[in-house]
Amino acid sequence: MKPMGTQILAEFFNCSRDILNDHSVIERILREGIAACNLTMVSLSSHCYEPIGITSIAVISESHVAVHTYPEARHVSLDIFTCSRSSQATRKLLLFLQEKMRPGTTRIVEMSRGNPIDVVTTNWITDDNSAIGFDVRYHIETEVFSQKSKYQDIRVIENQSFGKMLFLDNDLQVAEADAKFYNESIVRPLVESGVSLDYVAILGGGDGGVLYEILKHNPGRVALIDIDEDVVSVAKTYLQEICHNAFDDPRVEVFNCDVIDFLDGSHHFDAIIYDLTMHPESYITMDWEVYLDQLFVKMKGDLKEGGMVTSQCCSILDRDTFRVVRKILNRHFSEVKFFNTYIPSYCTTWMFASCRNNAR
Repeated sequence: MKPMGTQILAEFFNCSRDILNDHSVIERILREGIAACNLTMVSLSSHCYEPIGITSIAVISESHVAVHTYPEARHVSLDIFTCSRSSQATRKLLLFLQEKMRPGTTRIVEMSRGNPIDVVTTNWITDDNSAIGFDVRYHIETEVFSQKSKYQDIRVIENQSFGKMLFLDNDLQVAEADAKFYNESIVRPLVESGVSLDYVAILGGGDGGVLYEILKHNPGRVALIDIDEDVVSVAKTYLQEICHNAFDDPRVEVFNCDVIDFLDGSHHFDAIIYDLTMHPESYITMDWEVYLDQLFVKMKGDLKEGGMVTSQCCSILDRDTFRVVRKILNRHFSEVKFFNTYIPSYCTTWMFASCRNNAR
């Protein structure tokens, strides 16, 4: 007998957050869906993680259904397997779960089990842009570096159009060909405002590009805070066209630690450059909007009166993230301004912000 079955692996993005941390709701949805698709429940169990997240696994006569939720990221991972030549019931259950969990976008892979599964190495890397409705694929002319650090996957590739490109967890950070557009955009508001640059902090920025740009404007001291020392090491070795010799400048001090721990109210910066992601869901255990709000409060506490923050924000197409960032900045700062720059390697126009720590 040749084993047969249909397996669907799916990712749900931007689901309804309210149901993703309630195991009773997840179990009810599974029970209802399995019954509606004429499948037979054998057992159902769940595990609730601390502080958030659920795994629910249903054993069915036909095989299994597994659901894992990430409430902080509004994300669900699914595995549906039925021992049948037909995929009708499997697809019907997937549609039922989509209807109940209401994802904004989905990613689905369907496999016919019992047949060979070919694993093919390709010379492309895909940057997931599901939040704005499309993905971007970059051709790998040469893979320069690939290694998993303590915190993330680090890859440097060579691309025909953009030169060397740095990816963290397959998310493009910077490319040689247009790094200056990004770096100049995030630094320019500080220069044009005339704010003192006696002591500047860069949050993130391990590739060294923003650091190189701010050093052109003769700051007094610069503190660069990036949790992953391996990113800094990779930049020094492979991205010298972006960081140049910035890390060797005596005015620069690099701190490899979490910015939440570093910002303790004692530093009194004249300016802070936010070069971190606006989506830290992969390494936090709380709602990302709450986390960002707390982080910007800590930034304000380490900023002098009249000091400035400049920040990268998101693609202009990412309306949900922009809404959150705008709300947080206007809540804690004054003179909030937004501006756009087209970044060719990002394949989108990018939003930046500047604001002041003025008394209200």
